[in-house]
Amino acid sequence: MNRILEKLQFLRLDEDPDLDGEIQIEEASLPSGDAGDSPGIGLREKLARSRRWLFRKRVIAAVLIVCIAGGFALYNSIHEFQDYVITSSIPNEVSAGTRYEAAGKNLYRYNTDGISCVTRSNELKWSITYNMQAPIVDICGETMVVAEQQGNQIYVVDKDGLIGNFETLLPILKVRVSRQGVVAVVLQEDEITWVNMYRADGTSIMSDKTTLADSGYPLDIDVSPDGKKLVVSYLKTDKGIVSSEVVFYHFGSAGQAEDDHVVGRESFADAVMPEVCFAGNSRCVAISDRGFAVFRGADAPKKVAFVEFDEEIMGCFHDEERIGFLFRGSTEEYRYRMELYNYSGRRKASRGINAEFEEIKIENGQILMYSDKGCSVFTSSGRTRFSADYEKEITDMFYFSEFRRYLIVTRDSFDRIRIS
Repeated sequence: MNRILEKLQFLRLDEDPDLDGEIQIEEASLPSGDAGDSPGIGLREKLARSRRWLFRKRVIAAVLIVCIAGGFALYNSIHEFQDYVITSSIPNEVSAGTRYEAAGKNLYRYNTDGISCVTRSNELKWSITYNMQAPIVDICGETMVVAEQQGNQIYVVDKDGLIGNFETLLPILKVRVSRQGVVAVVLQEDEITWVNMYRADGTSIMSDKTTLADSGYPLDIDVSPDGKKLVVSYLKTDKGIVSSEVVFYHFGSAGQAEDDHVVGRESFADAVMPEVCFAGNSRCVAISDRGFAVFRGADAPKKVAFVEFDEEIMGCFHDEERIGFLFRGSTEEYRYRMELYNYSGRRKASRGINAEFEEIKIENGQILMYSDKGCSVFTSSGRTRFSADYEKEITDMFYFSEFRRYLIVTRDSFDRIRIS
């Protein structure tokens, strides 16, 4: 749109000093006279008509530009592309089990032997070696944590390399990280679990002992992007009845006067909350086996929306603007139904789709679904943008806001494709 506005600047004739100067010079050169001086009057009328015609031509050109640009934008937004061209393919020699995470303009590549940062052209920027049996990761912005599940090692990195690394005394179950490198972990000790927080160098911020009989079992955790808040989903049982409790901790000034820094809690009867995540510093979502709850508040988050489903959730994905769910299709025409919601709990779209998938995620406003055999792309409103089988075995797929271009990682190549 900015480019279109720039092109329309020529319509502002009253602000064109060169054109005004030319008109004034020509008018000044005309012979003066009274009303009966017909030659001067005739020339002035011709100049006026010429100027009006020039203005009309520019208006017509501007309308054509807007129509062409608008038509192209509409076509690009609603057309379903079904073909692609590999514009470049770069060799990629890595060990089996290597995975990737997008971080800004780069990718973090990790496996059991180490982590490295590469560009979208697979050029190595830095590399760190370690030895982990089962690495698990979390990423926030360009900060990423790698931890050894059921082990003790933790590495925190960003686009420039290692921020810090340390070891825990107990086996690690889950790990999360903030943009500043604050790390939250769940640790296992026999029948006891610990929810701890550390700085990137291993300095302890918080340690909370939990048991199933007391506070419940921590199913999931997340730390806010600014590193000040922690949310934990606890599973509880009482006389065979299952319930969940979402607890918020604040490690800034808002939580200093509270017991154990707890600034809020919400209970959910007969529900399991296996996933909690922050969508920004003041908004959090808790996802259950039958719906989701949204919490909002900079200091003490409160529940502002709760949505329940009557169907089994087949997949879930989210970013800071929306959350989406997949359900089984209710007709033979579609394999799944995709529903998209905002964080006010309002449904924004519901569409039937036929894509097969092993992975689903949102990147830069587009929904990516892919398996080893093919991939599909959907807009933020759920409209199918692209769907096709792929000629190689896909391991990862990324979208970096490039016009009709995607990065597909296979077992032996980095493929840049353009859909058409």
